[in-house]
Amino acid sequence: MNIEVNKNAKAYATEEMLIHAPLEKVYGLVSDINNWTEWQTAVTEAKLNGKFSESTEFRWKANGMNIHSKLHTVQQNAKIGWTGKMFWIKAVHNWWCTAKGESTLVKVEESLSGFGSSLMKKSLAEGMTKNLIELKKRAEKTKK
Repeated sequence: MNIEVNKNAKAYATEEMLIHAPLEKVYGLVSDINNWTEWQTAVTEAKLNGKFSESTEFRWKANGMNIHSKLHTVQQNAKIGWTGKMFWIKAVHNWWCTAKGESTLVKVEESLSGFGSSLMKKSLAEGMTKNLIELKKRAEKTKK
């Protein structure tokens, strides 16, 4: 990753899950920012401002919060990472996708720092788990 999460941040979470779907499909869902609303119930808007590549910015709305983000790492079928800002909170969010036979192991890690971030520790962990469950459900729904 070009930018690592802050494991000492007041709000930090990591989770991983095995998804029984091909790597390309799983990575495709995570990297298709404009269609996040199709599988993430917390996301109501998402718009990538250009090509899916490092330094491209995107805006999205999750759980009623407007978030401005920027891709920092894009490695096809392997890694996706971005930074984000909402109010005074800075986020670093990183995804790893690894083929395990015909399945995909997905690891996600996020840190939140700044004023008020400590209040988001529990919701960060819960949201991450929910997000992975939704990704798994979507990816395993129709195998291509």
